Amino acid sequence: MKLVCHIGTPKTASTFLQNTCAANPKWLKENGILYPDMLTPSPNHITLFYANSGGLHDFAKDYGLKSQEDLAAFRKHLSDRIAKQVRAAPKGVDTMLMSSENLTGNLISPQGVQRLKEFLAPHFDDIRIVMYARRQDDAILSMYGEFMRRGFSDHTFEQFVEKALSPHTQVPYLYYRRILTPWIEAFGRDAITVRKFDRQSLLGGDILTDFFAQVFKTDTAPDLSALVASEDDNVGLSGPVLEFLQLMYPSMSFRKNGQANPLRARLAPYINKLPAEPRPRMPTAQSRKIMQYFRPANTWLKNTFFSDQEGPLFPAQGRPGEKGNIGQITPEEFADFAGRILAAATK
Repeated sequence: MKLVCHIGTPKTASTFLQNTCAANPKWLKENGILYPDMLTPSPNHITLFYANSGGLHDFAKDYGLKSQEDLAAFRKHLSDRIAKQVRAAPKGVDTMLMSSENLTGNLISPQGVQRLKEFLAPHFDDIRIVMYARRQDDAILSMYGEFMRRGFSDHTFEQFVEKALSPHTQVPYLYYRRILTPWIEAFGRDAITVRKFDRQSLLGGDILTDFFAQVFKTDTAPDLSALVASEDDNVGLSGPVLEFLQLMYPSMSFRKNGQANPLRARLAPYINKLPAEPRPRMPTAQSRKIMQYFRPANTWLKNTFFSDQEGPLFPAQGRPGEKGNIGQITPEEFADFAGRILAAATK
């Protein structure tokens, strides 16, 4: 059995790809692919991270993992589950497909990646790693939107960017040389495929087409006519909404008194329905500052995985002097958003 392991990165349509795979088991098997049950209620195979991180992540407690003994038992249970599915694979199915953006978003130590290699190697004759890289300014803006939507932070966008470019970054997966080096050391350069996450670079301009071309290891667009794409439910909110949520953080944070905040959980569906337009835009000067900061890592990425590309890996974007719309909200917009949330809270 061969393995294709998709490792993200976060904010590159991973959830959409996972949901589509989970919704099409028959189509996948007809094309020689098995998307396995990895002891998780969602299509994200996050348990690969839990079983191989070496530590106990906060979210792992939801799986009953509270000690190193629990972790060791879970690791064996997950390995046994993989082995069972490999043995039971239908005739003609020769590839298992796993996917979790947490493998770049959270599994960032060389020891963790090596532990994952040792975990997977007994089950597969061949292992290929697939990763999507997004230009860092776009990814930081997208992740800021996620933090605001989920209530993870009270940072302004400027503070969020400052932390992203600091040693204590909340987006370590955007440091591509740092992230990919352990994967190269563990699996070998030839086992790793890196794709750019932008419409111009994706095969057919489409993430599904590009992704399955990597899975099938082909340079031509695969026939996906019988594949039912999942709805892309990764909610994006408008620039003014992000400012509203940042200002409202003290009242609607994700955690309260050290535990998940039930009010945030209750309001989450209504927050997700707040306006998506106008789309958030950062100032051009800030975009260029971010990309200049990541220039050495992006040069390494280009030389290592995109040596045939001319020019910079991620060209400059935006018009000089453009101010963007982050951190801006009118009193009328604030009142509108607050009214929607209050109406939801009093239902």
